[in-house]
Amino acid sequence: MKAQNLVTVIIPTYNYAHYIQQAIDSILNSDFPQDQLEIIVIDDGSKDNTSVIVAAYGNRVKYIFQQNSGKAWATKIGIDHSRGKYLFNLDADDLFMPNKLKEVVQIFESDPDIVHVAHPALYWKVDDNTKAPELIPQSIIGHQVSGRELLTFFYRRRILFGGGSTFAGRTEAIRKFSIPKEVDMYIDEYLVMCTLNQGYSYFLESPLSIWRIHGNNFSDVDSNSSIYEAKMRRSFNSIEAVLNNLDGFDKEIFNLYSLKLKIFDLAVKENLGRKTLSDILKMWLFFTNNFNFFSQNSLMVIKSYTLLNRTIPTSILKLIRQVKTRINYSLF
Repeated sequence: MKAQNLVTVIIPTYNYAHYIQQAIDSILNSDFPQDQLEIIVIDDGSKDNTSVIVAAYGNRVKYIFQQNSGKAWATKIGIDHSRGKYLFNLDADDLFMPNKLKEVVQIFESDPDIVHVAHPALYWKVDDNTKAPELIPQSIIGHQVSGRELLTFFYRRRILFGGGSTFAGRTEAIRKFSIPKEVDMYIDEYLVMCTLNQGYSYFLESPLSIWRIHGNNFSDVDSNSSIYEAKMRRSFNSIEAVLNNLDGFDKEIFNLYSLKLKIFDLAVKENLGRKTLSDILKMWLFFTNNFNFFSQNSLMVIKSYTLLNRTIPTSILKLIRQVKTRINYSLF
């Protein structure tokens, strides 16, 4: 293997034996030279037959098993063991398109200042077998963009692209920051943030990864389910861990991420019927202390982070939702 040209694809997984073979095959079926390709599966304590399926690939796939420690730690282990100049992430239930590795590597090789290359995902809704491309702002596609400027663009608008199975980073840059275990399920966002903070990004226009949407996705959570509160607590702890590890970022990014955490907490309390006037006042106090209230950017943040909606008392919000439901029902 030519280590200086080697691509590493890490696949963190947990109990996804029914998907893992398709994920691995999508890499091996690519048009990228196999002698420059490394695949690492990090099994986060699966209780299914993931190990048996991966073993069938022999030395084409490196398999690492760890006691269940969360996705962030599985990702860290994969990075620690990688030998590639460029590191790709693939979720175990997603797929790479055949031309992905080649096209992304070409961008990396064109400019050493580019530390992050990404593209839209192709959403695949398994239930009705429909596919649609992820819509990324045209202004960031097809040219080199400063990572720090891109972070500001993203977080003022409360959006983020280029993570998960669309993420590829220069390994040298990725190894410059630590990955705390507590980041947990927000590792995809954390990887994008920390990589962008070190250099330039490039977004390709065409979807090169398929994101499979199904009932087992972590984000597919029913707010009325018995596990809702536990999952929201886990998400809150993950967001908080990201916030606690933003040393070296611009102050505005730190403030925006702090606001993200407060809004998330307030929205969960709202869904659980626990939002208080004190919570609302604290939200606005934080905003007025850290943002210029009447600037154009701050008005964008107010809208993007739904501060006005979060200000409405829960009882009135419930009434509005009931009215909307009745109106929608009467239209059929």
